[in-house]
Amino acid sequence: MARVELRNIHKSFGATEVIRGVDLSIDKGEFLVFVGPSGCGKSTVLRLISGLESVSSGQILFDGKDMTRTAPSKRQLAMVFQSYALFPHLTVAENIGFGLSLAKTPKAEFARRV
Repeated sequence: MARVELRNIHKSFGATEVIRGVDLSIDKGEFLVFVGPSGCGKSTVLRLISGLESVSSGQILFDGKDMTRTAPSKRQLAMVFQSYALFPHLTVAENIGFGLSLAKTPKAEFARRV
């Protein structure tokens, strides 16, 4: 996984600013846990990093490359949701590797990574 940096990230839904000035660096190989009450912005920040939501302002960088406006399918990033986001017709491995499938990862690489 690439180094991930958030620089002065803001996100608004209409007139309501829900993320204000977030700066964050996650080094390669580092694990990070977001902890907080419901509605505090944990999922929104993850959705911004993954590209499922667009930022209102600021930058998201992967290994120094600006990914702020890059489509989710081009970010080579996957999220595992808390609940109700699994495909019931897929196996556990297929659900985990769903993003790899979208990226047309060769079978041998898929097996190694999942």
